[in-house]
Amino acid sequence: MNRDEFQIYFDHFNNKRYEAVAEYFTPDVTVEYFDNPQIPDFKPITVHGRKAFIDQYKGWAEFTREVLEVGDFLSTKDIAFVELYTEFHFLKDVPDYFGKSMKKGEAVAMTNWVVYNLEKGKIKHIRIAHFRIHDPKTARL
Repeated sequence: MNRDEFQIYFDHFNNKRYEAVAEYFTPDVTVEYFDNPQIPDFKPITVHGRKAFIDQYKGWAEFTREVLEVGDFLSTKDIAFVELYTEFHFLKDVPDYFGKSMKKGEAVAMTNWVVYNLEKGKIKHIRIAHFRIHDPKTARL
């Protein structure tokens, strides 16, 4: 997948068209989210399969609007590395969002690095590594 194809993928994501996002995946896709070493009992999330991905994001969409913006991008036939600026805008109070309590109207802005392993032009494995939290006052998406 090239940058233009990923831009379409992220447009589907930003507009909550999760079924369209899942069409970019192999049926047995695995998505691994970063852990939080600052919270000892924090359990990192791993999602297996298209349906689990769709269910996960539909659940999160009930309380947050997540928006992604592509930064640096590198790809070959079998792998893509994407720098993603991400904002989460909370639509209601959430007592535990990745180990932190969030209030309606609050935002989180961060940059993550994401590795996409590809198989026959589809995403087979996603690994999300956290890089930096930004001042929420700088949220712009």
